[in-house]
Amino acid sequence: MITACSSSYKLLKVKKENTFKLADYATYGFYDIEATGDTVSKNFEKNVNIIREAIAKNLQSRGLDEARDPGLKINIALNVREQLQTRQTDFRTDGLPRYMGQRRYSWKSEEVVTGKYREGTIVIDLVDAANNRMVWQGGASGIIPEKTKNFTEDINRVIGEVVAKIP
Repeated sequence: MITACSSSYKLLKVKKENTFKLADYATYGFYDIEATGDTVSKNFEKNVNIIREAIAKNLQSRGLDEARDPGLKINIALNVREQLQTRQTDFRTDGLPRYMGQRRYSWKSEEVVTGKYREGTIVIDLVDAANNRMVWQGGASGIIPEKTKNFTEDINRVIGEVVAKIP
């Protein structure tokens, strides 16, 4: 969901426990997806599966296997919101002051909507299943393009960069 991105995304600051190492875990599993915002899109479920597959592929390349009773649980939090792009009006470009009668002219500056876009954030939490404690958190945020031909590739790239930050 996040940033079917060209370069319009940024990685979030990583939080981790000092003693955490991914190599200390052999298995992983997913919590249920937690999502807020624009989650009613017709492609939402499909996109969530793409994100889960990208995380799984990256963790498997680091030597972990998916299991029913994992040592490391993964929580994915998604937030997608529609934002408005605005600009301030200016009498030099938006017309002269209006005549209000009685020799009074009026003009005031206002915000004008020039466009809409969607902004998304994905946060990945790694939780030690033995003591139910978060040991690592990372993610990315950015603008989600309206149309993308390579959504899967874009998600794989973003998730790859996030997972690469896991020690």
